[in-house]
Amino acid sequence: MDRRRVALVTGCSEGGIGHFLALELVAHGCRVYASARDPARIRGLAEHGIAAVQLDVADDASVRAAVSHVERDAGRIDVLVNNAGCMCVGPVVETPLAAARAMLDTNVLGAARVAAAAAPAMIARRSGTIVNIGSSSGYAATPWVGLYAASKAALHSMSDAMRAELAPFGVHVAVVAPGAIRSHIADANRDVGLPAGSPFEPALAAIRARAVLSQTGRSTPTARFARAVVPQILAARPAPYIAYGNYALASWLLYYIPPRIRDWLFARRFGTGALARHVAASASASASASASTSTSASACPATGCSVAASSFACPLASPLLWSALAAALAAAYAFS
Repeated sequence: MDRRRVALVTGCSEGGIGHFLALELVAHGCRVYASARDPARIRGLAEHGIAAVQLDVADDASVRAAVSHVERDAGRIDVLVNNAGCMCVGPVVETPLAAARAMLDTNVLGAARVAAAAAPAMIARRSGTIVNIGSSSGYAATPWVGLYAASKAALHSMSDAMRAELAPFGVHVAVVAPGAIRSHIADANRDVGLPAGSPFEPALAAIRARAVLSQTGRSTPTARFARAVVPQILAARPAPYIAYGNYALASWLLYYIPPRIRDWLFARRFGTGALARHVAASASASASASASTSTSASACPATGCSVAASSFACPLASPLLWSALAAALAAAYAFS
Protein backbone atom coordinates (compact mmCIF):
# COMPACT_ATOMS: atom_id res chain seq x y z
CA MET A 1 0.00 0.00 0.00
CA ASP A 2 1.30 3.45 -0.97
CA ARG A 3 1.72 5.42 2.25
CA ARG A 4 2.99 8.62 0.67
CA ARG A 5 1.06 11.79 1.44
CA VAL A 6 -1.16 12.74 -1.49
CA ALA A 7 -1.05 16.35 -2.68
CA LEU A 8 -3.19 18.14 -5.25
CA VAL A 9 -1.78 21.44 -6.52
CA THR A 10 -3.80 23.77 -8.74
CA GLY A 11 -2.36 26.18 -11.30
CA CYS A 12 0.85 24.34 -12.21
CA SER A 13 1.77 25.94 -15.54
CA GLU A 14 5.42 25.73 -16.52
CA GLY A 15 7.73 27.96 -14.50
CA GLY A 16 5.12 29.23 -12.06
CA ILE A 17 4.79 28.86 -8.30
CA GLY A 18 2.51 25.81 -8.58
CA HIS A 19 4.98 24.08 -10.92
CA PHE A 20 7.84 24.38 -8.44
CA LEU A 21 5.67 23.55 -5.43
CA ALA A 22 4.66 20.31 -7.17
CA LEU A 23 8.31 19.43 -7.84
CA GLU A 24 9.31 20.18 -4.26
CA LEU A 25 6.42 18.15 -2.83
CA VAL A 26 7.68 15.16 -4.83
CA ALA A 27 11.18 15.77 -3.49
CA HIS A 28 9.68 15.54 0.01
CA GLY A 29 8.16 12.15 -0.71
CA CYS A 30 4.62 13.11 -1.67
CA ARG A 31 2.49 11.60 -4.38
CA VAL A 32 1.57 14.67 -6.40
CA TYR A 33 -1.26 15.53 -8.76
CA ALA A 34 -0.68 18.79 -10.63
CA SER A 35 -3.53 20.55 -12.36
CA ALA A 36 -4.00 23.09 -15.12
CA ARG A 37 -6.83 24.15 -17.39
CA ASP A 38 -4.84 22.63 -20.24
CA PRO A 39 -2.97 19.51 -19.03
CA ALA A 40 -0.81 19.61 -22.16
CA ARG A 41 0.96 22.62 -20.64
CA ILE A 42 2.21 20.55 -17.69
CA ARG A 43 3.11 17.31 -19.48
CA GLY A 44 6.77 17.84 -18.58
CA LEU A 45 6.00 17.13 -14.92
CA ALA A 46 5.31 13.48 -15.76
CA GLU A 47 9.03 12.72 -15.94
CA HIS A 48 9.19 13.60 -12.24
CA GLY A 49 6.41 11.18 -11.37
CA ILE A 50 3.73 13.84 -11.16
CA ALA A 51 0.28 13.10 -12.57
CA ALA A 52 -1.39 15.81 -14.66
CA VAL A 53 -5.07 16.60 -14.04
CA GLN A 54 -7.41 18.86 -16.01
CA LEU A 55 -8.94 21.38 -13.64
CA ASP A 56 -10.48 24.79 -14.20
CA VAL A 57 -11.06 26.33 -10.77
CA ALA A 58 -13.76 28.61 -12.21
CA ASP A 59 -15.87 25.64 -13.35
CA ASP A 60 -17.87 23.66 -10.78
CA ALA A 61 -18.06 20.46 -12.85
CA SER A 62 -14.34 20.54 -13.65
CA VAL A 63 -13.47 20.93 -9.96
CA ARG A 64 -15.72 18.08 -8.87
CA ALA A 65 -14.38 15.79 -11.59
CA ALA A 66 -10.74 16.53 -10.78
CA VAL A 67 -11.08 16.04 -7.03
CA SER A 68 -13.09 12.84 -7.51
CA HIS A 69 -10.45 11.51 -9.92
CA VAL A 70 -7.63 12.08 -7.43
CA GLU A 71 -9.59 10.57 -4.54
CA ARG A 72 -10.45 7.48 -6.61
CA ASP A 73 -6.92 7.10 -7.96
CA ALA A 74 -4.97 7.76 -4.76
CA GLY A 75 -7.63 7.04 -2.15
CA ARG A 76 -7.48 10.45 -0.54
CA ILE A 77 -6.09 13.99 -0.67
CA ASP A 78 -3.86 14.83 2.28
CA VAL A 79 -2.66 18.24 1.11
CA LEU A 80 -4.57 20.62 -1.14
CA VAL A 81 -2.64 23.60 -2.47
CA ASN A 82 -4.91 26.27 -3.98
CA ASN A 83 -2.39 28.09 -6.15
CA ALA A 84 -4.32 28.93 -9.34
CA GLY A 85 -4.57 32.69 -9.72
CA CYS A 86 -4.52 35.63 -12.10
CA MET A 87 -3.95 39.37 -11.92
CA CYS A 88 -5.65 42.63 -12.94
CA VAL A 89 -3.45 45.72 -13.27
CA GLY A 90 -4.55 49.33 -13.62
CA PRO A 91 -6.56 52.00 -11.83
CA VAL A 92 -9.47 50.47 -9.93
CA VAL A 93 -11.99 52.86 -11.48
CA GLU A 94 -10.91 51.98 -15.03
CA THR A 95 -10.62 48.20 -14.70
CA PRO A 96 -13.35 46.44 -16.73
CA LEU A 97 -15.73 44.75 -14.32
CA ALA A 98 -15.74 41.60 -16.46
CA ALA A 99 -12.00 41.24 -15.91
CA ALA A 100 -12.39 41.91 -12.18
CA ARG A 101 -15.15 39.29 -11.87
CA ALA A 102 -13.05 36.70 -13.71
CA MET A 103 -10.10 37.38 -11.40
CA LEU A 104 -12.23 37.13 -8.24
CA ASP A 105 -13.82 33.95 -9.58
CA THR A 106 -10.34 32.43 -9.88
CA ASN A 107 -8.47 33.89 -6.91
CA VAL A 108 -11.21 33.68 -4.28
CA LEU A 109 -14.15 31.55 -5.40
CA GLY A 110 -11.83 29.16 -7.24
CA ALA A 111 -10.05 28.34 -3.98
CA ALA A 112 -13.43 28.02 -2.24
CA ARG A 113 -14.69 25.61 -4.94
CA VAL A 114 -11.73 23.26 -4.71
CA ALA A 115 -11.71 23.38 -0.92
CA ALA A 116 -15.44 22.62 -0.83
CA ALA A 117 -14.89 19.58 -3.04
CA ALA A 118 -11.91 18.24 -1.07
CA ALA A 119 -12.96 19.10 2.48
CA PRO A 120 -15.75 16.51 3.04
CA ALA A 121 -13.34 13.58 2.79
CA MET A 122 -10.79 15.37 4.97
CA ILE A 123 -13.48 16.04 7.58
CA ALA A 124 -14.58 12.41 7.52
CA ARG A 125 -10.94 11.30 7.94
CA ARG A 126 -10.29 13.93 10.61
CA SER A 127 -7.07 14.95 8.88
CA GLY A 128 -5.80 17.04 6.02
CA THR A 129 -4.20 20.37 5.14
CA ILE A 130 -5.56 23.09 2.87
CA VAL A 131 -3.04 25.68 1.72
CA ASN A 132 -4.23 28.86 0.03
CA ILE A 133 -1.61 30.83 -1.87
CA GLY A 134 -2.27 34.45 -1.03
CA SER A 135 0.06 37.38 -1.55
CA SER A 136 1.94 40.03 0.36
CA SER A 137 -0.31 42.42 -1.60
CA GLY A 138 -3.15 41.15 0.54
CA TYR A 139 -1.65 42.98 3.53
CA ALA A 140 -1.27 46.45 2.03
CA ALA A 141 -2.64 47.35 -1.39
CA THR A 142 -0.35 49.46 -3.54
CA PRO A 143 -1.58 51.71 -6.36
CA TRP A 144 -2.40 50.06 -9.70
CA VAL A 145 -3.08 46.55 -8.34
CA GLY A 146 -5.98 47.41 -6.04
CA LEU A 147 -8.39 44.76 -7.29
CA TYR A 148 -5.72 42.06 -7.27
CA ALA A 149 -4.81 43.04 -3.71
CA ALA A 150 -8.50 42.97 -2.78
CA SER A 151 -8.82 39.42 -4.12
CA LYS A 152 -5.85 38.27 -2.04
CA ALA A 153 -7.09 40.09 1.08
CA ALA A 154 -10.42 38.30 0.58
CA LEU A 155 -8.59 34.98 0.26
CA HIS A 156 -6.71 35.67 3.49
CA SER A 157 -9.96 36.47 5.32
CA MET A 158 -11.68 33.41 3.90
CA SER A 159 -8.75 31.29 5.04
CA ASP A 160 -8.97 32.70 8.58
CA ALA A 161 -12.61 31.61 8.76
CA MET A 162 -11.87 28.21 7.23
CA ARG A 163 -9.05 27.61 9.70
CA ALA A 164 -11.40 28.16 12.66
CA GLU A 165 -14.25 26.18 11.10
CA LEU A 166 -12.21 23.12 10.11
CA ALA A 167 -9.96 22.93 13.17
CA PRO A 168 -12.50 20.88 15.19
CA PHE A 169 -12.22 18.17 12.52
CA GLY A 170 -8.43 18.02 12.53
CA VAL A 171 -8.12 19.83 9.19
CA HIS A 172 -5.47 22.54 9.04
CA VAL A 173 -5.69 25.67 6.87
CA ALA A 174 -2.65 27.80 6.08
CA VAL A 175 -2.02 30.88 3.96
CA VAL A 176 1.22 31.22 2.04
CA ALA A 177 1.85 34.90 1.30
CA PRO A 178 4.62 35.18 -1.29
CA GLY A 179 6.59 38.37 -1.68
CA ALA A 180 8.18 39.14 -5.04
CA ILE A 181 8.57 35.69 -6.61
CA ARG A 182 9.84 35.16 -10.15
CA SER A 183 6.90 33.49 -11.87
CA HIS A 184 4.69 34.19 -14.86
CA ILE A 185 1.80 35.95 -13.13
CA ALA A 186 2.61 39.32 -14.72
CA ASP A 187 3.08 38.03 -18.28
CA ALA A 188 -0.37 39.12 -19.45
CA ASN A 189 0.06 42.61 -17.98
CA ARG A 190 3.51 43.66 -19.19
CA ASP A 191 2.01 45.93 -21.84
CA VAL A 192 -1.11 46.93 -19.95
CA GLY A 193 -2.90 49.85 -21.54
CA LEU A 194 -5.47 52.45 -20.56
CA PRO A 195 -8.73 53.58 -22.18
CA ALA A 196 -8.48 56.40 -24.69
CA GLY A 197 -8.45 59.76 -22.93
CA SER A 198 -7.68 58.26 -19.54
CA PRO A 199 -6.69 60.87 -16.94
CA PHE A 200 -4.16 58.29 -15.69
CA GLU A 201 -2.20 58.33 -18.97
CA PRO A 202 0.73 60.29 -17.45
CA ALA A 203 1.20 57.41 -14.98
CA LEU A 204 1.22 54.64 -17.61
CA ALA A 205 4.95 53.95 -17.21
CA ALA A 206 4.49 53.64 -13.43
CA ILE A 207 1.52 51.32 -13.92
CA ARG A 208 3.52 49.06 -16.22
CA ALA A 209 6.45 49.10 -13.81
CA ARG A 210 4.14 48.03 -10.97
CA ALA A 211 2.75 45.22 -13.13
CA VAL A 212 6.17 43.56 -13.36
CA LEU A 213 7.58 44.62 -9.98
CA SER A 214 7.54 41.06 -8.65
CA GLN A 215 9.49 39.88 -11.70
CA THR A 216 12.45 42.24 -11.40
CA GLY A 217 16.04 41.27 -10.71
CA ARG A 218 15.44 41.47 -6.96
CA SER A 219 12.63 38.91 -6.99
CA THR A 220 13.11 35.53 -5.33
CA PRO A 221 13.67 32.54 -7.65
CA THR A 222 10.61 30.29 -7.63
CA ALA A 223 12.60 27.14 -6.88
CA ARG A 224 14.10 28.75 -3.77
CA PHE A 225 10.64 29.87 -2.67
CA ALA A 226 9.30 26.31 -3.01
CA ARG A 227 12.24 24.83 -1.06
CA ALA A 228 11.55 27.23 1.81
CA VAL A 229 7.77 26.83 1.86
CA VAL A 230 7.08 23.12 1.29
CA PRO A 231 8.61 21.86 4.57
CA GLN A 232 6.42 24.37 6.40
CA ILE A 233 3.17 23.33 4.74
CA LEU A 234 3.99 19.65 5.36
CA ALA A 235 4.45 20.26 9.09
CA ALA A 236 2.15 18.35 11.42
CA ARG A 237 0.60 21.69 12.36
CA PRO A 238 1.36 24.35 9.73
CA ALA A 239 1.58 27.98 10.79
CA PRO A 240 -1.55 29.99 9.91
CA TYR A 241 0.54 32.35 7.77
CA ILE A 242 3.76 31.56 5.93
CA ALA A 243 5.46 34.53 4.28
CA TYR A 244 8.54 34.24 2.10
CA GLY A 245 10.27 36.18 -0.65
CA ASN A 246 11.60 39.66 -1.27
CA TYR A 247 9.30 42.43 0.02
CA ALA A 248 7.20 39.93 2.01
CA LEU A 249 8.22 41.35 5.39
CA ALA A 250 8.07 44.94 4.16
CA SER A 251 4.53 44.44 2.85
CA TRP A 252 3.42 42.97 6.15
CA LEU A 253 4.91 45.91 8.06
CA LEU A 254 3.21 48.39 5.72
CA TYR A 255 -0.15 47.20 7.04
CA TYR A 256 0.72 48.66 10.45
CA ILE A 257 1.95 52.03 9.19
CA PRO A 258 -0.58 54.90 9.53
CA PRO A 259 -2.46 55.17 6.21
CA ARG A 260 -1.36 58.75 5.51
CA ILE A 261 2.30 57.83 5.85
CA ARG A 262 1.71 54.78 3.68
CA ASP A 263 0.04 56.94 1.03
CA TRP A 264 3.00 59.33 1.13
CA LEU A 265 5.43 56.44 0.62
CA PHE A 266 3.36 55.01 -2.21
CA ALA A 267 3.15 58.42 -3.88
CA ARG A 268 6.94 58.47 -4.08
CA ARG A 269 7.33 54.82 -5.07
CA PHE A 270 4.45 54.14 -7.44
CA GLY A 271 4.01 57.36 -9.39
CA THR A 272 0.89 58.83 -7.82
CA GLY A 273 2.94 61.76 -6.54
CA ALA A 274 4.25 62.48 -10.03
CA LEU A 275 0.70 62.15 -11.36
CA ALA A 276 -0.52 64.69 -8.80
CA ARG A 277 2.20 67.12 -9.86
CA HIS A 278 1.25 66.66 -13.50
CA VAL A 279 -2.42 67.31 -12.71
CA ALA A 280 -1.52 70.41 -10.69
CA ALA A 281 0.73 71.73 -13.46
CA SER A 282 -1.99 71.20 -16.05
CA ALA A 283 -4.52 73.00 -13.87
CA SER A 284 -2.09 75.87 -13.32
CA ALA A 285 -1.41 76.16 -17.05
CA SER A 286 -5.14 76.19 -17.79
CA ALA A 287 -5.72 78.86 -15.15
CA SER A 288 -2.92 81.01 -16.57
CA ALA A 289 -4.28 80.69 -20.09
CA SER A 290 -7.75 81.62 -18.88
CA ALA A 291 -6.42 84.64 -16.98
CA SER A 292 -4.51 85.94 -19.99
CA THR A 293 -7.55 85.85 -22.25
CA SER A 294 -10.12 87.27 -19.86
CA THR A 295 -9.66 90.46 -17.87
CA SER A 296 -13.15 90.80 -16.49
CA ALA A 297 -13.18 87.28 -15.09
CA SER A 298 -9.86 87.84 -13.36
CA ALA A 299 -10.89 90.76 -11.19
CA CYS A 300 -10.39 90.38 -7.45
CA PRO A 301 -13.72 90.82 -5.67
CA ALA A 302 -12.08 92.94 -2.99
CA THR A 303 -9.98 95.34 -5.09
CA GLY A 304 -10.92 94.95 -8.73
CA CYS A 305 -7.30 94.26 -9.71
CA SER A 306 -5.96 91.28 -11.66
CA VAL A 307 -5.36 87.90 -10.03
CA ALA A 308 -1.59 88.25 -10.48
CA ALA A 309 -1.56 91.67 -8.86
CA SER A 310 -3.93 90.69 -6.07
CA SER A 311 -1.87 87.83 -4.65
CA PHE A 312 -1.22 89.92 -1.55
CA ALA A 313 -3.99 92.54 -1.80
CA CYS A 314 -6.58 89.74 -1.88
CA PRO A 315 -5.02 86.83 0.03
CA LEU A 316 -7.99 84.48 -0.30
CA ALA A 317 -7.65 84.65 -4.09
CA SER A 318 -3.91 83.92 -4.05
CA PRO A 319 -2.87 80.60 -5.57
CA LEU A 320 0.41 80.97 -3.67
CA LEU A 321 -1.47 80.96 -0.38
CA TRP A 322 -3.52 77.93 -1.29
CA SER A 323 -0.46 76.07 -2.59
CA ALA A 324 1.40 76.76 0.66
CA LEU A 325 -1.62 75.69 2.71
CA ALA A 326 -1.99 72.49 0.69
CA ALA A 327 1.70 71.71 1.13
CA ALA A 328 1.45 72.27 4.89
CA LEU A 329 -1.61 70.03 5.15
CA ALA A 330 0.08 67.34 3.05
CA ALA A 331 3.13 67.42 5.29
CA ALA A 332 0.96 67.25 8.41
CA TYR A 333 -0.98 64.31 7.03
CA ALA A 334 2.15 62.49 5.91
CA PHE A 335 3.87 62.66 9.27
CA SER A 336 0.92 62.53 11.66
